[in-house]
Amino acid sequence: MGDVPPPRLRGAVAARGDSPLRVRVVAPMRVGPLDWLASAEDAGRRRAEVRALEAEWTLQPDAEVEGGAGDADPVQAVEDALRSFDADEILIAGKHVDPDLDDALFRFGIPVLRLDPPRARRSRLYRGARSVARGRGNATPFVLFVTVNLALLLCAVVLSLVAVAILWLTGSL
Repeated sequence: MGDVPPPRLRGAVAARGDSPLRVRVVAPMRVGPLDWLASAEDAGRRRAEVRALEAEWTLQPDAEVEGGAGDADPVQAVEDALRSFDADEILIAGKHVDPDLDDALFRFGIPVLRLDPPRARRSRLYRGARSVARGRGNATPFVLFVTVNLALLLCAVVLSLVAVAILWLTGSL
């Protein structure tokens, strides 16, 4: 739910058909990088549960609704939900949703609809950097290893230059 006005969400779901609708609301957790590194996802899970509950209350008059918090990775959250819920379509609601999410969800073979138009797509470099920063990319361990080693090398070079400059200024060199 989050940034989607309740009447708009209710209208989008009601427009799906006259038959008794069954809806599964999945609200992915929003976890910051530091919380993710510290495995402190409890606050993010609670906020996601509140968003899911708000959506359930909004949709209750028009459909049989169930929902809950999902994984921080929206694709994984949808995959988990599809294990226990046979969906006819996936509706993405929210303005701040990753513009590449539609493409990632097509792998499930279910039509993907978006309530709001997606934001402008980010560059491939930006998407790769975000994937590494989220810790969900296959290259994350390698990138972190190389980055830490380059940072240590840079620190060693700077400290060496400072030491040489101090020795040169004191006339010991």
